[in-house]
Amino acid sequence: MNLTKDEEKMLSGGYGEGYRRAMEILVKMGDYAGAKRMVPVSWADLSAFSGIGGGHGDSPDNDMYKYIQEFDDLCIEENAQFKCPITLADAATPERNEKMTKLGAKLTSAAGASSPHDIFPLPLFGQYVAPGATNINTFCNSMIGARGNNEGPIGVHMAALTGKTPEYGYLLDENRRAKTLFEVKVQPKNYIEWAVLGFYISKTLSTHYWDVPIITGIDPVGVSSDDIISFCASMNNPGSITLFLIEGLSPEGRTKEQALGGEKPKETLVVGEKEMQSIYDTYPPTGNKPDVVTLRYPLTVQRLFDVARMVEGKKVHKDVSFSVDLTLAATIVADRLGLRKILEDAGVFVAEKQGQVMWKGKIIDPWTDARREGLRTMVTDSLKDCNAICQQEIDMVLLPSLEKIVKTALRGKLEV
Repeated sequence: MNLTKDEEKMLSGGYGEGYRRAMEILVKMGDYAGAKRMVPVSWADLSAFSGIGGGHGDSPDNDMYKYIQEFDDLCIEENAQFKCPITLADAATPERNEKMTKLGAKLTSAAGASSPHDIFPLPLFGQYVAPGATNINTFCNSMIGARGNNEGPIGVHMAALTGKTPEYGYLLDENRRAKTLFEVKVQPKNYIEWAVLGFYISKTLSTHYWDVPIITGIDPVGVSSDDIISFCASMNNPGSITLFLIEGLSPEGRTKEQALGGEKPKETLVVGEKEMQSIYDTYPPTGNKPDVVTLRYPLTVQRLFDVARMVEGKKVHKDVSFSVDLTLAATIVADRLGLRKILEDAGVFVAEKQGQVMWKGKIIDPWTDARREGLRTMVTDSLKDCNAICQQEIDMVLLPSLEKIVKTALRGKLEV
């Protein structure tokens, strides 16, 4: 790789051992990917790597977690600082917060660990970024036009410290052009239908997810950020789509021709009612009564008002546990306007962290605990939940609207 004098000084240890190790890792990443140079990173997000739970390499029993902890201790001892101008970290444990602030990070909301709901400030168009989680990376690439790769905990951490990352993948112009075309014949009506659309596209491209899709046929009027955030989450699961373009909404896809760079698509696919229904049919209503009903996507301010209106003066069915969690903004509104009390009076469990549910008087994470705790049937708005939890032989049911999910919780039977 062609390094600048400053990068060579880092690599030779001129700024300390922490910077040397970080640059050494980045150079190896760049060499492996065929990168020719480093580029400056404007924004990094470490909020997915809090050290408070499993996944993303942040479990205390994970070697990667231990390495990062030891690395941070070394950097603090050397008085190193994150060189990336905007470095965000998870507001998690006090110990983690103290380390991150000593290294110069700004703390953001823990609820935003995997989505853009609570992550602020967001990057800007054209900036090189190092997002920690897949959802936020897909959102930044596709809807903002910032440029980032899914580099994992180590790559993100080293980019934040050095302010550099190797230029490869979605940082290059040629890899940001659309290669496949999806003609959408049905307009998604809510954030769940957007998730279904994303899941279908992701599943279809799962063996060649790097072929950036351009999605046409969407009426941009009425599309909300909640819709797109839900779409991003499904684009990452079951496939690993990090960049998509929606004609008329994505800054690099104002037109189909712009998105494709004047080329013809490698393949054209149509998404209609049949294709959308195929995803619902994968997680259909069963004959079982629901044990847990959950709104996996955090309630934004809008959805908070919607759910509060639906449950006000009513009670969740005695045989059902209904769980929700709130974005940071929704938490403030809920406490200020008394909406939390409305939810709790109705028997809704308001979780402190995304994904938690109440089951038999105990807070559990169904991704890891569902089968062990005896949970049988779960109703959700999340295809990520469906895809992950069904592997524990749990009946997962995806319903097409917020209204049907809430009615299921109130009536104690599936609303189809």
